Amino acid sequence: MIRKPVVAIMYFFVLILSGCAGTGLHGRENPENRLKDRILLPEMNVARGEKQGAFYKAVPIPKRPISLQEAIEIALKNNHALRRALEDVDIAAADKNIARSLFLPGITAGWAYDWSDRQRAMVNPKNPLMPPMYAGEKEFRRAEIKLMMTIWDFGRSLGAYNQAKLGHEIAGLLYERARQQVILNVVSAYYDLLRAQRGKIIAEESLVQAKEHLRTATVFEKYGVVDMNDVLRAKVQVAEVSQMLIKARNGVELATSKLNSVLGINVNSPTRVVDNTTIVPFSLSLRDCLELAVEHRPEFEVVQNAIRVEEEGIRTARAGHLPRIYVAGNYAWNDDDYQKFADSSGGLHDNNISAEIGIQIELFGGGRTTAEVRKAKKKLAKANEKAKEMCDGISLQVKSAFLDVHEARERIKVTKEAVAQAKENLRLMNNKYRESVVTSIDVVDAETLLTRSKQNYYTALYDYIVALARLENAIGTSSKRIEATQ
Repeated sequence: MIRKPVVAIMYFFVLILSGCAGTGLHGRENPENRLKDRILLPEMNVARGEKQGAFYKAVPIPKRPISLQEAIEIALKNNHALRRALEDVDIAAADKNIARSLFLPGITAGWAYDWSDRQRAMVNPKNPLMPPMYAGEKEFRRAEIKLMMTIWDFGRSLGAYNQAKLGHEIAGLLYERARQQVILNVVSAYYDLLRAQRGKIIAEESLVQAKEHLRTATVFEKYGVVDMNDVLRAKVQVAEVSQMLIKARNGVELATSKLNSVLGINVNSPTRVVDNTTIVPFSLSLRDCLELAVEHRPEFEVVQNAIRVEEEGIRTARAGHLPRIYVAGNYAWNDDDYQKFADSSGGLHDNNISAEIGIQIELFGGGRTTAEVRKAKKKLAKANEKAKEMCDGISLQVKSAFLDVHEARERIKVTKEAVAQAKENLRLMNNKYRESVVTSIDVVDAETLLTRSKQNYYTALYDYIVALARLENAIGTSSKRIEATQ
């Protein structure tokens, strides 16, 4: 029998365990510092001598310029949205394991120490002089092990397991869709950076042209060929192009940070990219694209599984009206001498084994099961409507991306010719200005026209590539598969 010293030792042991647990919690890395590390510049963390923890670590970016394929590979390892989708897959797998446990027996065990200030006893009220008959000790131990398993619950457990299994499949399909979306985001951010860099180059070329014209106008004004107005107009053009260059440099910095964010690295990293832009031919029809989308978009399986989930939900809810059949076994032990009973041999025993098979049914639950069935039916109707909406959305995405591809391709042809014409126009205007045939305004207009033509051409070029990526994303496939079907 356990006495008070033993209880004191156990209490002291519990306190030690509690202290160890508290020390472990306080010894962990402060999550606030880990969050700050992602905001600060990389060199600031190095200067502070701080090590990058698991929260901060990511696949590093090479110091050289990276290609689009390298950027995609880095993003697929680092991107936060994709990592969250992967965690959702693991969570769904855990939910499936939880649901599987419904088919297995449940085993519980318990131990307790009972203590009371008085010893339980029975007294005969009709004969108060009779000594009390004790029914239990003041303190004793008891233990119990119980096993219970459901044999059949008319589809309730099976429906819950099927729902969890379909949920796991849905999570995997959503992960694949998230992967496709990350690739599209990388392509968009990658070419946005190239667009910004090209804008900076165009602004630098325009500034060289404007300064060259200013030098020519200054010389002509010095010798009385033109008046001061031409010089002032040339200076204004230099100032305007300089402002455009300042904005272009800022645009490059911002586009780099946006690409870093998609790649899942510190947004302040000095990432550089390779401009290996090529025009990929495209000849698929809208019908071909829609057929590819039906074949490859993960969302079709997602909504189909979602409908099955709700159908299983109706099955599970209806099972609430039916009984549950179970078996159970129990082993109990205690060392209370007054609760031991003599067996046929005259001995004493302090343990007991019992078994049972039973059936349980809820006779009245306040209408909960009926409401659950009605709710499950409404969720099924909602899943069907969501499936229809998703199909319409996919069709719209494919058509929009398809039209954008054709629009950008036509713009490339037009703007490419416009650049050649604008270059020739500027050359003629410069020659005419040297011959005093045109004014400085005409030259400035020609420079502005060339700058705008270059911007339009590269905008159309990058829009075409991004539109192709959007079409690939809308179809749910890769560019290699699109090229193979052409």
